[in-house]
Amino acid sequence: MTETFELFPAIPDDATAAPNDPALLAKWPSGLMELIHTLERTFGDAGAEPAQARHWAFTTVRALAAHHGGHSFYLPRGQRLETALRDREMFETFDGTRASITALAAHHQLSEIHVYAIIARQRRLARERRQRALL
Repeated sequence: MTETFELFPAIPDDATAAPNDPALLAKWPSGLMELIHTLERTFGDAGAEPAQARHWAFTTVRALAAHHGGHSFYLPRGQRLETALRDREMFETFDGTRASITALAAHHQLSEIHVYAIIARQRRLARERRQRALL
């Protein structure tokens, strides 16, 4: 696991701006450490060497801060998260063929109609994300 990838954009200059809420200021350092440790452990469990896992954890936190820093965002858990991840993975796996729909339906134990609906919803979300800058 010595490969390195340039996965994340440059960190914007305003990413280090401090929040004004005293309650947030008191809590964020411990939350940051918890996030780093969780990511480090996850990367290590996936087979990364300790130094690489730590590097990836810090890189991931910097990417999250660059994109979401200073803003609250909702991250579901449990079945809601698993369904959202499954749907995204299905969209990325879909190759545009009927055979792909059939294979995805069988693999995920869903009807083909349900798979078509998931692909359509994910396609719409991807288009909205790409075209957001046009508005």
